[in-house]
Amino acid sequence: MNVSEVMTTNPTCCIPSDTAQTVAIIMRDEDTGIVPIVENKDSCKLVGVVTDRDLCLTLIAERSRTPEARDPAKVPIEHCMTSKLVTCEADDDVDHLLELMKENQVRRVLVVDGGTRIKGIVSLADLMNRGSLPKGETRETLKTISTPTPEASKPRAESARLGR
Repeated sequence: MNVSEVMTTNPTCCIPSDTAQTVAIIMRDEDTGIVPIVENKDSCKLVGVVTDRDLCLTLIAERSRTPEARDPAKVPIEHCMTSKLVTCEADDDVDHLLELMKENQVRRVLVVDGGTRIKGIVSLADLMNRGSLPKGETRETLKTISTPTPEASKPRAESARLGR
C-alpha cells in the first residue's frame, strides 16, 4: 500500500511570520496537532513544522522568557517551529513510512513531492483508522515511538537549533 492511499492531502500551512496564535487556531479548528510551515503560500516549499507540543513547551513551559516573549498573539511561529523534518513521498510504501516513524520517534510524517513541496501528512492515527498497519505492527510502532529520550523534555525547535 502506498502513502498516497492513507495520507491527508492539502494540509493547511502557515508561513514563518504567522503567529503562534494563528497556528493554535488552525489546530483547534481542524482538530490537528501539527501544522506545516512553508516558505510562502505560492511555493508551498516546506521549511518547518510546529506541533501542539512545540507550542506548549516553547510558549508556556519556557520560564526564562519574559511574558511578552510568550504572548501567542505576538510570537512568530518561526520561534516555535523545528526545521528538522521527517518526510516521505506519496508513492512510498507504508512499510517505509512506519520505519521512518520508528527511527525518528514521530507519530506524523510530512508527505512531499520530489523536492520539498508539501502534499500531505500521514499520522499513526490515519494508519490505524484505515486499517493500514500490518498485524502486530501497531503495538511495536507505538512502543518504539513512545520510548522516552533525553531530548523529550526540550522543545523540538531547541533541539533543531542545537543540531540534534
